[in-house]
Amino acid sequence: FAAVFAGLGLGSGYDDLASALLLVAGVFTGSALWWFLLSGGVSLLRRRITPNGLRWVNRVSGVIITLFGIVALAGLL
Repeated sequence: FAAVFAGLGLGSGYDDLASALLLVAGVFTGSALWWFLLSGGVSLLRRRITPNGLRWVNRVSGVIITLFGIVALAGLL
């Protein structure tokens, strides 16, 4: 998160303790909510997905991650 904050310039505008704590609490709450939604969704879909379906999910995820990497590398040019 530190790299994202630095890249977006989010950390520099919080000079007082209350604002910094609010930022950290927001990140924690968002991360916890995302984790609960993700793990809850997986537990609901766990019995419905076949090994072939899981293979396709892995392939699509790999393509998306690769595209993000290409975009990041292109941004360096």
